[in-house]
Amino acid sequence: MRGDDAREGARKAAASGARATASPYDLGTPLPRDYPYEPRGRRLADGALATLALLRVAAAALAFAGFAWCANTWLSATSLGAAIMAVLCVTLAALVLGRGLEFAAGAAFGRASLRLVPDARHDYVLRAFRRGRRSASTAPRFLLALARLDILRGQSHLAGDALSRVDTSHLNPDRLKLLYLLQTITAIQLQEDARNAAIRYAGIAGEKDADFPPEDAVLGWAQSAADGRAPEDATLHDACARALQPRRRKPLLAVALSVMLAHCLLFVGVVTGVDATGSWRLHVGYQTVAGLLASSFMVALAIVGVVLLARWHTRRDAPQTRGRKVVQVVGSCLVVVAVTCLALVVAIGTLFEADGTERVIVRGVRLDSADGRPYDYVAIDTEESYGSSLTTTYWRTRDPFVMQEWSPAQVYDAKAWRKTVANGGDSDSGTTDSSTSATGSAGSSTGTSDTDTSESATSSALADQMRAVARYLQKRGIVPGSSEPALSFDAKGHAYASLGTQDQTAGGKVVVVEYVLKDNGESEQPSGTAQELVLERTYPNGEGDAELVGFYLVDHQTLAVTDENRTSW
Repeated sequence: MRGDDAREGARKAAASGARATASPYDLGTPLPRDYPYEPRGRRLADGALATLALLRVAAAALAFAGFAWCANTWLSATSLGAAIMAVLCVTLAALVLGRGLEFAAGAAFGRASLRLVPDARHDYVLRAFRRGRRSASTAPRFLLALARLDILRGQSHLAGDALSRVDTSHLNPDRLKLLYLLQTITAIQLQEDARNAAIRYAGIAGEKDADFPPEDAVLGWAQSAADGRAPEDATLHDACARALQPRRRKPLLAVALSVMLAHCLLFVGVVTGVDATGSWRLHVGYQTVAGLLASSFMVALAIVGVVLLARWHTRRDAPQTRGRKVVQVVGSCLVVVAVTCLALVVAIGTLFEADGTERVIVRGVRLDSADGRPYDYVAIDTEESYGSSLTTTYWRTRDPFVMQEWSPAQVYDAKAWRKTVANGGDSDSGTTDSSTSATGSAGSSTGTSDTDTSESATSSALADQMRAVARYLQKRGIVPGSSEPALSFDAKGHAYASLGTQDQTAGGKVVVVEYVLKDNGESEQPSGTAQELVLERTYPNGEGDAELVGFYLVDHQTLAVTDENRTSW
């Protein structure tokens, strides 16, 4: 114990020597590297500075990611105004969240510093003052806090040094009143004339709940000190410690408010982006949950904002008249009601727009990706006419927020192909006739379900192969204006897919031409088994005979297409 006491005494002696030779509050003069900070205060300050720096970097990275996501998603698909609005909202959401978390972290470390002894808290504030971010408006607050702690530690000369560096142009009336109170106490302890500072203190009206000592008492202290009867240090320290105590900020409240505001901004951004184009929409689950949360958060933010504003007016204003109080109450109620109505509109619109059932068809598809990144294919089933019919739309997505309409995804939909096979190959039918299905299954054997499953898998694979050939033909200009192949079956059960009709010039006149892909079965190749598809050109209006255009092999595994370079059987 004696050794610890000796080390602590040596530290305090070194601190006193260091502080006597140079002012720690002079930002133009760096402190020596071995400046004897109190260990607990230094550790807490370093932890706070590191946490705040990390949060700023994270907020900047999140804002950049939001900007890049919006630019990549909507900049080429929407109008410039909608894209800019979406980018601003999403980027601002990231910045609001980052700023809120930074404020909450600072509040948490500030509350922790209040539990330190004056020496440790002084060095915590000093290190944050010299190493942290500060501005012309925040620097005077640091100096006032340091001066108050110096008085409580019995370092009146350091308090005077800190107070002499305060820029009064950035102080509100309450902090200006605190400045003159600290100047009065410091002058009394240094046996200097304190009457001028006391008079200035008495001339400023502070907050009624700031716990400032009475003006008459402060003037009496200054006069007594001038008469050689200085008040006791305990009295001065008590007044210094109680006056305008820093408010205990609430970190959890700051986190909650920043999260709510950031969510609302993010929702507005993504909704603005998808509303500007018909080819994009929000995920059904995200739209439902996010829309209801956004409407709830809007009401909560309005109520909290009104309460905080009322408390601020109560602290800042003089006693109000009854009429002014009534106006403030009525205005606050109108604001809350208006925001609540807007929130109801958002909630109802969300519930109506998020209609349908979303299901994932396949994950990690790279065939349609220009940059090699995988897509997930999604189908949305929507009931129409009170459940009498079912409409399915197809989409692709890379994130949990938005998805792009993508009709080629239907060839991966095994559920749709099962309906197609059950309907006898009618690919245009969106529903299954239950009576026909029941009649057809009356005399079937128990192996029907296995057969249907096998046929469904075969149809799905064949649809993939025809789609791959269609892309191959389009890229090479063989069928430049081809549409998405729609798998069908003829009366004999042979599979085919139409690539659409086109107008072409033949024999000096314009004729209608239809390109059709037909299944020619499997073909054994050196690399393995491949599916052979035949491309035919037909004339639907009878203006010519069907012609063979080419034969193409499709690998079962990779869907790679090979032109056989022949046009005859």
